[in-house]
Amino acid sequence: MKKLALYTLLCAAVLASCRKNNALDIPVEKSYTEPKQQLDSFKTVLGSAPNGWVGVLTPREGKELYNVYLQLDNSKSEVTLYTDINATTAATPSKSRFSLSISQTVNPTLNFSEGSQLGDIKLSNRGVDTAYAFRYISGDTLVLTGNKFSDELKLVKASAQVKADYAAGNLQASMAASATFFNQPGFFAIKPGNTPAFVFFNTNSKIGGFAFVNNKTRTSSGTGYAYTLTGITLRHPVVVDNQSVSSLIWDATVSNFYALVDKNKVYLERTNVPIVPVHYLLGSELPGALTMLPPTTYPLPGWTADFMTIWNDVSNRFKGAKYPITKVVMDFQTVNNLLNMDIYIGTIICRYSFRYTKTADGVYSFVMLAFTNDTPGANGNALKTLAQPLTNMLSTNRFTLDYLDAPDGVFVSFKSADKPTLGFTSYW
Repeated sequence: MKKLALYTLLCAAVLASCRKNNALDIPVEKSYTEPKQQLDSFKTVLGSAPNGWVGVLTPREGKELYNVYLQLDNSKSEVTLYTDINATTAATPSKSRFSLSISQTVNPTLNFSEGSQLGDIKLSNRGVDTAYAFRYISGDTLVLTGNKFSDELKLVKASAQVKADYAAGNLQASMAASATFFNQPGFFAIKPGNTPAFVFFNTNSKIGGFAFVNNKTRTSSGTGYAYTLTGITLRHPVVVDNQSVSSLIWDATVSNFYALVDKNKVYLERTNVPIVPVHYLLGSELPGALTMLPPTTYPLPGWTADFMTIWNDVSNRFKGAKYPITKVVMDFQTVNNLLNMDIYIGTIICRYSFRYTKTADGVYSFVMLAFTNDTPGANGNALKTLAQPLTNMLSTNRFTLDYLDAPDGVFVSFKSADKPTLGFTSYW
């Protein structure tokens, strides 16, 4: 009977998936006369994992991904739930009521009541589903779909060791170790094939990314990730040089992460500067706003004598007009090939905008634009004669950008392709 009931449950999923409109919140014709049999079969499936279920919650839209471990106690109708929302939820589970029901007359559904950690997940414009309908089962893998937003809950039967690891707080420990590793100084690279890729992680947003260059063409992919007991798993696999990377596994013996590529371990490499040239990454994987401070505030390395002459000329002009410069920000907006050079006088901004073109080898040419019709543009227009040494420098020189690895950190250097003695640096 159990086999027959489970077969009935699977048929329900197949029939439901064959409809032209798969949205779970649209009523469909009732397919079975025995809803109780469907619920019993679903209950049997859920109860077939005595050590609980471990997996990921994938919101339908966005980049987020969440690790989940849940244990159902049928005698109490209580669900114990761990997630990787933060260190607290990874170590201390929520305990809340759950129930089983038939959704839209056909889909057996697992409902999480108020108090579950699912209620703590906040996306940009909504929460996540708290009721999940059966979609399919394959071996030890159970896939459920949210009834409201169509979020996906993909679960695998957990082992006794996995259950013990969650109870011991090992997910929290994994999160802490991963964040510490990713936030150390330096940059990361990985080479799963013949092409090295720049790898970055934002531990606040749980977003990771890979960027590489092939035949002078940049390819970049950003994806959310979830922490696991053994490392991190990516929401979307990333393909680098025809090699797919779907997770990174922690190797405690060498204190590093690796990806399994064709059953071979490919470790992350730590580099002093990004492995991909800066002109491919600026404004995307790396911030587009580059700052210069007066040498009296912070003497940046790599400023040539010719550039110092230009800087001092501009600085003296502004100072003579009682507008001392506090900083200059070169803000590259790569979406529309725009550079805003913002000269700061305290909190006042004088803006000078340029359209730029860039060759495949990363040589920039700048053409000054009309002043923008806003306060920074008006300020720039009013003081344009004071800024002329800098604006003329950009208009009359082509520049290449590169990394400068210095004792104080990594800077971005500008070098004139027309005048080798002209160069300066800036920082993110």
